[in-house]
Amino acid sequence: MRFVFRKAAAIAALVVFGLALLPRSTHADTVYAVSFTTGELIQYDSTDPSGTRATLLAGGSLVSPAALIYGPDGNLYIGEDGDGSTFAPRISKFEPATLTLSTVYEFSGFEVFPASFAFQGNDLLIGRNPFFGNTGPIVKLTNATGGTPAVSDYTTGGSLASSPGIALATDGRLYVSDQTYNFTSSIASGPVKRFDASGTSVGELIADGSSGLAGPTGLAISGNTLFTASVMNGDILQTDLTTDITTTFASTGSTFEAGPLALLPDTSLLVGSPSGNGSIYHFGTGGTLLSTFASGLGQVGGIATVTAVPEPSTLGLAAAGAFASAFWLRRRRASNRE
Repeated sequence: MRFVFRKAAAIAALVVFGLALLPRSTHADTVYAVSFTTGELIQYDSTDPSGTRATLLAGGSLVSPAALIYGPDGNLYIGEDGDGSTFAPRISKFEPATLTLSTVYEFSGFEVFPASFAFQGNDLLIGRNPFFGNTGPIVKLTNATGGTPAVSDYTTGGSLASSPGIALATDGRLYVSDQTYNFTSSIASGPVKRFDASGTSVGELIADGSSGLAGPTGLAISGNTLFTASVMNGDILQTDLTTDITTTFASTGSTFEAGPLALLPDTSLLVGSPSGNGSIYHFGTGGTLLSTFASGLGQVGGIATVTAVPEPSTLGLAAAGAFASAFWLRRRRASNRE
């Protein structure tokens, strides 16, 4: 019986080893995107954008959405800029579980046109849209995910022409694209600024025109790396926040092709086009262009990502099965001895 047990255990081990050599299944990450042009919200899986594209809100459901984020409560928060006259800018909430859209907060005085988001706990930090000439500090919407919402200024010092990109680091520091947009020349410019954990300005991180920066737009942060979209040349810059050294990470190759940014869990990067062609670019961790998705959204107003919950791996199940088989044989051997 000892030989039988050892033989069975060896076979089980070979099964595990063989299964380990098989390619493990990849799990798609859910991506959401809104169209500033059509006012629709779509969803797709990162591994098959065209084959999984689904419209969650039809065109006209949203009015000029220019910001999108996945909240800590599992809902999507959308910054609608309105029409400048009758439909006021607002923060809306879309619940994927029920497919319902509701208003969280309305800027009835047209004082803030949302262009970028960052969650700080359950509070929402909001940047302003340069294409509405919306200057002023980053504002905080407290109790955005529940309770009574209230708006207050969050940043102080370092006056901001606008803020189409904001990113909150784990240490509480806030990075802001301080973009100035010239409506006559259609040229965007400006630096990327840094604020401490209290919202106080501590100066520029990337100066206007330095390191290839030409019109800072979307921002995204991964660990100690800050990604910045440079809208006038289509580049994406990367800044090592331990050294503040900025280099070029990737490029879309064209003006007005780098706008909103979003990171997938593997730290590859999605870049939305604000030009009107609806392109969403997917860059690998080394800056290589992996794919381009023709989303059909026109001007991409915002992108948000969600990690899919992985299923148990084949290797894990095989190992469990092998252990169970060995345990059963061990029990049988002990029984035969009795």
